[in-house]
Amino acid sequence: MISNATLLGSETKGLGTCFTPEMRLAIESELEAICNDSQFGSSPRNCEFLRYVVIGTLEGRASEIKERTIGAELFGRPITYDTGSDAVVRVRANEVRKRLACYYEEHPSQSGWRIQMPLRSYVPKFLPELPFDNPVLALAPREPVATPAVPRVVVTLSQMMMPTLVALFLCVATFRWQIFTGTPYLDFWDSLMAGHSAVALILDADPADPHAVTTEDLETVRPLLQATDALHVQSQVRTSADQKQDGATIVPIHITHQLLSGSSTSPEEPEEAYLSVVPGSQPELWIAGTSRAAIELAIHSLSSTDTFPQALEMALRRKTPTRIRIVEGQKLTVQSAASGGEPWPH
Repeated sequence: MISNATLLGSETKGLGTCFTPEMRLAIESELEAICNDSQFGSSPRNCEFLRYVVIGTLEGRASEIKERTIGAELFGRPITYDTGSDAVVRVRANEVRKRLACYYEEHPSQSGWRIQMPLRSYVPKFLPELPFDNPVLALAPREPVATPAVPRVVVTLSQMMMPTLVALFLCVATFRWQIFTGTPYLDFWDSLMAGHSAVALILDADPADPHAVTTEDLETVRPLLQATDALHVQSQVRTSADQKQDGATIVPIHITHQLLSGSSTSPEEPEEAYLSVVPGSQPELWIAGTSRAAIELAIHSLSSTDTFPQALEMALRRKTPTRIRIVEGQKLTVQSAASGGEPWPH
């Protein structure tokens, strides 16, 4: 018989002692099945997070699995970092919860155990999954149970509606949380960095162009550096004058004004920027604009979960080169390589 200490062991000190070798083997087998599924296989960082909390729990370190510890050990943050302003652990945990839910909507348990990650906790729970045709349940004797008399209770309409209102509130809150966690944003960076270890921000360095983005304008690219740091992605900054050859593990991100200077822009015309992605085994990302302000707008769109253009994530998933035109106050314009049209700014 399985005890409550086993089912709810995430709340018990010294959890590792609650698992028999057979149970631990089954849960580890379930973990591997989940990580090999497409829900997690396309996102190595989500699998890395799930593996960290599951193995840590099985090894009896549930009390150590907290936001600050995860941030330090898994995401390279200093142990004293501000968890209030850096939400990398919370965002990743929420993404793992959603993917686990999607996984179990499509698949039964492979090992007889389900892995769950409760809200407001990073310690997983392991629940046994019994088949509907379980012979033990089918043969279990059913004894009549005497029902004690219950006094009649009069419930008002408002009291009857209260659970529905609470459920509606929770659904709205959950929906808003899912919007602001930016799933396409995380999926884009996971896909872009799959098989790669770092990004190189390459700034144009044409001395004849007064609008060129150079290393003197690091404030322009600071939001992008902060975004890569929050995602635990290593980054380096250099100029196009540096002829250094990148290895296969480096993803280049070109930031340029020069390549758009061929198209004249009158003061009456809006400042425009372009985000372009070229998928492949060695993907490239281009950020170009008719002015420094336009480039800053494009970098802000790429670096924020609120403004991130979903078309970029779709382009990587479909392996289609895609360009997005960004003009402040206007709707985004998306163009794929297959659609033809004017030459791309890269």
